[in-house]
Amino acid sequence: MKKLPALAVGILLLSGCSQASTLAACGQVAGQAVQVAGVLESFSSPTPEAAQAALGEVRAVAEKIRGIDGPAEFVTLRDDWATSIDAFAAAGEKAVAGDVSGMDAASAQLRTATDAMVAHCTPN
Repeated sequence: MKKLPALAVGILLLSGCSQASTLAACGQVAGQAVQVAGVLESFSSPTPEAAQAALGEVRAVAEKIRGIDGPAEFVTLRDDWATSIDAFAAAGEKAVAGDVSGMDAASAQLRTATDAMVAHCTPN
């Protein structure tokens, strides 16, 4: 009989650790989400230099978020977000070179992935 309460306590501790992991991971990505949103707004800059700077900034965000660990659902969203950042950066490079055909789709994908991460990390 004494093992059942210990098991219950263990389950509660594990669920608390999961919540704590999520909070810690989400705290680390909050600033990155703001940075990505800013890049999305500023990428349509008129100069190639400014566009290149924005792409460098968004690539740096991708590298930072890849190093943030958390529970499985967080990691899935993080990976989707990083992938969408990579796609945006690739489309951005093409846009700087004059081919803007993929920018709308890449921007929409990045906004969606960023919004999903923010929604996951926003307390209900």
